Amino acid sequence: MPRIKVFTADLGFYEAAVATRSRKMALAHWGVPRDLFREGSAQETNDPRAVEAAMRKVGLVVRRPIGSSGPFEERAEAERTLLKKLGARSSKAKARNAKPVRKSGLPAKRLPAKRKTRRR
Repeated sequence: MPRIKVFTADLGFYEAAVATRSRKMALAHWGVPRDLFREGSAQETNDPRAVEAAMRKVGLVVRRPIGSSGPFEERAEAERTLLKKLGARSSKAKARNAKPVRKSGLPAKRLPAKRKTRRR
């Protein structure tokens, strides 16, 4: 019986971990067509938190935000954690970028653009 190994890779804003039998299977679980191991973006790991989380469900990708030392989580929990950290910042940005609303609450009607007439 093949030995199960745990592999990690930096994918976007997350560090992803998966427990599989081979590097090729890990790439397939991550949905990556290129070889991240050859590029140096992925490697086999012995990190106790990554191993524990990935071995709970073999073949399931678990992740955590890059640079954090928190636990690895399934996709839904990882997104909630990231949104909690960035939530305060994003609400301020939304307030700055908000467009003023008319008193009636309905958008203003768009007027047709004036066409330039060409004289011959």
